[in-house]
Amino acid sequence: MFPKPKPQLKPNTYAYESEPMVKATGFREYDARWLFGSEINLMGVEALGLGLGTLIHEMGVKPHIVTGHDFRSYSASIKMALTTGLIAAGCKVHDIGLTLTPMAYFAQFELDIPCVAMVTASHNDNGWTGVKMGAARPLTFGPDEITRLKDIVLNGRFKMKDGGAYAFVENFPARYIADLTKRPKLKRKLKVVCACGNGTAGAFAPQVLQAVGCDVVPLDCELDHTFPRYNPNTEDMKMLHAMRDAVLANKSDVALGFDGDGDRCGVVDNEGEEIFADKVGVMLARDISAQHKNALFVADVKSTGLFMTDPVLIKNGAKTDYWKTGHSYMKRRVNEIGAIAGFEKSGHFFFNKPFGRGYDDGLIFALAVCDMLDRNLGKPWPTSKTLCQRRGRRRPCRRTAPTRRSTAWWTRWLSISRRSKRGAAGSPARQSAN
Repeated sequence: MFPKPKPQLKPNTYAYESEPMVKATGFREYDARWLFGSEINLMGVEALGLGLGTLIHEMGVKPHIVTGHDFRSYSASIKMALTTGLIAAGCKVHDIGLTLTPMAYFAQFELDIPCVAMVTASHNDNGWTGVKMGAARPLTFGPDEITRLKDIVLNGRFKMKDGGAYAFVENFPARYIADLTKRPKLKRKLKVVCACGNGTAGAFAPQVLQAVGCDVVPLDCELDHTFPRYNPNTEDMKMLHAMRDAVLANKSDVALGFDGDGDRCGVVDNEGEEIFADKVGVMLARDISAQHKNALFVADVKSTGLFMTDPVLIKNGAKTDYWKTGHSYMKRRVNEIGAIAGFEKSGHFFFNKPFGRGYDDGLIFALAVCDMLDRNLGKPWPTSKTLCQRRGRRRPCRRTAPTRRSTAWWTRWLSISRRSKRGAAGSPARQSAN
């Protein structure tokens, strides 16, 4: 039998090395996150893997699971502790190594494996760790599954089984990159700043953008898990300022910044202004609905009302379903109703066919932005800024990376005409962490 986890143990003691520690607050609504060392130890991670394996069997799902880890000094060891627990629970683990979260989701389809457990601290600072889990691709766990997993782990309701095994999938990133880039190249040579904050995306994002025809300006793409300049978080002011400076210094068309596990992407235009996530969502919805008539979208309830009232979307026959905030909820809704895309204000964007497979992927989003710019470069468009208006009253836009007033050609092209004043839901709020 495996010991029941303790809520707290003192580091540098026999007990800490001999018993599992798992703090209950690490189980969140749709994933799990802890401060490694003070809230969970390696035996606690092993208990989490044993609990997850127990839950997979309980759900009646084939006990095969993809694992991977992000670029942190401790993530590989955490993944191996998790793997030990999964094997003890009778699961076959398919390890794809250092990876992005959406690459792990892709592996579920590419390798025909139902379950996933991605070890990642996401956009959080060093010291944090966590696991994003799912057992019904492309969906990830919601409150019901997390609540049951929490009960199994904290109460030691583990069920060990024979049949567990381990396999390493060699050179899997090449398959992911090939899948993203088996498409026509851009017609124009877009100059793109690719900002990765020395995080995991630096190993993959520049290759993808170059392969589709971008002139890539790499910014902090060298892997360095000390994150010497700033955290790989597209809400971090230091990262946004670095993206702005790189755009202006290199006269780039756009900057695309990726968070620590690559499932989110932030945008800075060619004038150095951050384009808020819900505004980018309206832009992409316009572009996608022009290519796919009567397109169906999902937006979270924190997003702008323009998804419903924008005259271009109305003209294109687009419909938008507003849904509960949270990437697990949004992902589930996008797939339930067969929406072509879902937009969450936090920056998680979900794409179904023909763009993706229903999960959130920062690189698929980045390619969609590049395609949008490629199709519309240089066209004359309105210049009014009613995305920052509400019921006819002008309101200033909040800026997280203040520079000179934005007059970027593509922001002007995509700005909403005065006809949509009544539809604007106010100035876009800064992206929230998710």
